Amino acid sequence: MLTLALQSAVPPFATDMYTPAFPQVTADLATSASLVGLTLTTFFLGMALGQLLGGPLSDQRGRRMPMIVGGLICTLGAVGCALAPSIGFLVASRIVQGFGGGLAAVVARAVVVDVAKGDLLAKVMSIMMAIGGLAPMVAPVVGGVVLTFGGTWRTVFWCLVGFGLLMMITAIVLVPESLPRERRHGGGLRQFTSGLSQVLRIRLFVGYMLTAVLSGFTMMAYIANSSYVLQEQKGLRPLPFALFFASTALAQVLLSVINARIVGRFQPRTLIGFGLTISTLAVAALTVGVFALDTPLLLTCAGFLVLMAVQGLIFGNASALAADQARQVAGAASAVLGVAQAVAMAVAAPLASSGGATTAVPMIWVMIVGIVGSLFSFLVLARTRSNTA
Repeated sequence: MLTLALQSAVPPFATDMYTPAFPQVTADLATSASLVGLTLTTFFLGMALGQLLGGPLSDQRGRRMPMIVGGLICTLGAVGCALAPSIGFLVASRIVQGFGGGLAAVVARAVVVDVAKGDLLAKVMSIMMAIGGLAPMVAPVVGGVVLTFGGTWRTVFWCLVGFGLLMMITAIVLVPESLPRERRHGGGLRQFTSGLSQVLRIRLFVGYMLTAVLSGFTMMAYIANSSYVLQEQKGLRPLPFALFFASTALAQVLLSVINARIVGRFQPRTLIGFGLTISTLAVAALTVGVFALDTPLLLTCAGFLVLMAVQGLIFGNASALAADQARQVAGAASAVLGVAQAVAMAVAAPLASSGGATTAVPMIWVMIVGIVGSLFSFLVLARTRSNTA
């Protein structure tokens, strides 16, 4: 599980370690802040493409080799970033780095589906979410230390080269092939696209997948806009804000661990329903606070904390139930989930932060759309006769 979680920890380390170095990159490469910001966008585009291609490919060719190749490509992309002589070269290298990271991450999720099912799958997904949740807390600290003692932004990427090598080596040493030849689906472009279309025709998969993705859409509104709300509007200083932000991530990690322990005593669907109920109440409290009470600090912080924490009950369980519906094409299912999640977060972030320091209203509307969509997906699309009996 540690090895598979490591494959999925690429985004926070490849972004959160690097963003503090933006001013250095801008000066060193004699470029603009907007072009440096583009290196984040291209990384996530590359990651989405890696997931989209890697999932169905692993259904055809097996899991182990695509995962290893993903680690290698991610490493080569990081080397290109560390040696980049220009902003154009850096942008291109970030696409390569993201592609490799996406390829490794999507196959890691498919391996989990190969080797676990039912409540065990929900437990493993929750534990991986907990481990992955630590990465955004650790990465900024590591990045700050590297920049302080390394002296240059290129040192960050040399550290990411080491991270890529660690991904590749642990995959080679610790991850066996989990998809035997008799369960593979052949090759060819038609078979490749068939896996993706097959997944999208499974109503329960789509329902649980959208439950997870749209709940993440709601959460992303907090991540993207909380600094404006708490620092610019409410006057919170940078250190207290950083501590609060870390506490919300820690709350999500702890609830993911608790979820892994209680799955079995409680059905995953029951836990999702409870999590969505609490999430809805948190969004309702934040809505009242913004529209009627001038965004009071304590109520806003409490709403943010609860909204982040309950993802530990929603995302792992909904992802596991979705994956269980498409075990025969687990790679394609993992790709659809990963790409949908990336797109949802990419859309939520600019919409939620469009009010900047002036108003939190756009953030609230993003949250409302996300939680209503998640509830609809769970109660309507993911409903079966046994659910309604």
